[in-house]
Amino acid sequence: MNSRPSSSSADFRGPLPGSQYRGFYLFVHVMILVALGLTLYTHWGHDTAMHGWADAVLVGLVVIQVLLYAFFFALPTLSRWPAWPWFGDLHGGFVDSRLSRRWWWVYIVASVAIVLAESRIDRIFQWFLFPYLCHIFARPFRISVPTILVVLAAFLLNMIGWNELAKWDAEDWFSKLFMGVAWLFLAFFIARTVVTSAQRGRLILELQAAKRELELARERELELAALRERERLARDLHDTLGHTLVTLTVQLEAAQRLQATDPARAAVLLVELQKLTRSSMEDLRRSLANLRTSGLGDRPLTGSLQTLCAEAGIRFGAAIDCRIAEGADALPPAVAEVLWRVAQEGLTNIEKHAHARRLEVKLALQPKEVVLRVGDDGAGLPHGAEDKPGHYGLRGLRERVEGLGGAFTVAAAGGGGTVIEARIPFIA
Repeated sequence: MNSRPSSSSADFRGPLPGSQYRGFYLFVHVMILVALGLTLYTHWGHDTAMHGWADAVLVGLVVIQVLLYAFFFALPTLSRWPAWPWFGDLHGGFVDSRLSRRWWWVYIVASVAIVLAESRIDRIFQWFLFPYLCHIFARPFRISVPTILVVLAAFLLNMIGWNELAKWDAEDWFSKLFMGVAWLFLAFFIARTVVTSAQRGRLILELQAAKRELELARERELELAALRERERLARDLHDTLGHTLVTLTVQLEAAQRLQATDPARAAVLLVELQKLTRSSMEDLRRSLANLRTSGLGDRPLTGSLQTLCAEAGIRFGAAIDCRIAEGADALPPAVAEVLWRVAQEGLTNIEKHAHARRLEVKLALQPKEVVLRVGDDGAGLPHGAEDKPGHYGLRGLRERVEGLGGAFTVAAAGGGGTVIEARIPFIA
């Protein structure tokens, strides 16, 4: 699959941003073409007389070399278009498609042959073999090393010949090899630097794209969390305040009818209605308090859970055993936020329904998951409590935990009371 950069990043095709990238390559191409022109001019300046057909052949070879260089290398690096189909991607070691490999060989073989032919006419053109060595070193080693050896062998035979090589002594071989290795190392260094920089540029693009995707995912998660909170609030108002208002309406109508026939019974009913109203006000205050309570945010999970347990124990006079495993603060933010909400809602439910004297809040880290248990010795919850009015918070907790791929359970404790447990997988 071909993963080209998106339109927003199409101007970033190498190790530099688009305009700087094209400026750098424009400088390189101009320098090479100017050097080729100066070399041709220097050749003509060696002798006062023209060489006839040899000069004509040399000019023709230079023109073909310039056309090949411009068509296969210069124009693709300066163009805003995607990499040209016959040459693939020029800036990552080339694309290994069959078509790209075929045209690469055409370019290299033709260009090297032209340089060797030019060098037969005038040795000064032998230096133009260097850019093509850089192109060859940009390919994988399994291709570049054999190709370099073949090119060097052809160069030696073309420029020196067998008879001349046979006359070399040890000093000649050492000096020539030393110079050749130095030039090869320089070509290798330049080629691999360009390829490595291009690969890093591509990785930067991928990281930027992944960062944008994470930001979008976080925005969607925040929107989803807001929708869930609205659903929870709607269930809260329906199960508590809505139910209470219906009851008050019915009871007030009954008290109004009894006022004329049985004033004493009507007075008792009004007292019950006052108690129901006060209880509804307490429920409403708790709901508003939950709405005002901020999330975990940037606070450490360990200290926040300990503070929550301490405040809850003081508020409803219970002893809370709070044990938080070391390393809890290193949990992913999404996991820590859900664990905080589970502990918060669990303690709120215990305060409202359990009438417990002893509580336990325990967070344990296991190799592949984190486990939070909130238990009490109170009255306990009836079977199917999550589906009954007044326990909307438990359904919200289950949605939060399962949204992270975890498991949420509510069970009766062995010695009485209730245990809420949340298990959430995470990567350390």
